[in-house]
Amino acid sequence: MISENYFVGVKTMNILDLADLLLSPDEKKELQTSMELLEKSNYSAFYESNQNIIKSILFLETLDEFLDFSKENSLDKECYCAAFLCAHGYGIQIGGYEDDLTHTLTEFFHTQGMEYPEISEIVCKEKIYTDCSDYDNFKKSMTAINRELDTHGIRLVVLEDFVYCDCEYTVLKLDKALADKMLSSWSSDNFEIYL
Repeated sequence: MISENYFVGVKTMNILDLADLLLSPDEKKELQTSMELLEKSNYSAFYESNQNIIKSILFLETLDEFLDFSKENSLDKECYCAAFLCAHGYGIQIGGYEDDLTHTLTEFFHTQGMEYPEISEIVCKEKIYTDCSDYDNFKKSMTAINRELDTHGIRLVVLEDFVYCDCEYTVLKLDKALADKMLSSWSSDNFEIYL
């Protein structure tokens, strides 16, 4: 549980600040080590310890592809941090053109211990999809899910980024109090709060 005193004097928050609040000491050390490898341009070592995260962000399959990318581009730290949080179970990443999120969301809620009947009913009521258009029902569904989760002191915060893909979403499970504080102090160059 985050102490209310933590936020005294805190004016803004981004995904790196949020990670500092959520991660265990060992996870913070792992994140810091990876960030240092990235800052020192030690791309081979960075790739070796972050293959799945790189694949989830950039859809690159090999070290050579990542090295080619790194010649002219730098991996965005906030995007990496969001993917790191998801890889460590704090959330999930959802693409902007998903046909049916029923299984993805059901599995996420199961691993998070959020298997409430009301939530299952919302998730299974209709296909939840994202397509970055007027037919997208993702936000409507997430809003309904959050109404139910609020009664359990939990909230899903959905962040949207356009750095590498259109409408890429990061869905994070947060304590309701932390989510409220985050929403009121959010400031990021890469992530907009979608919900």
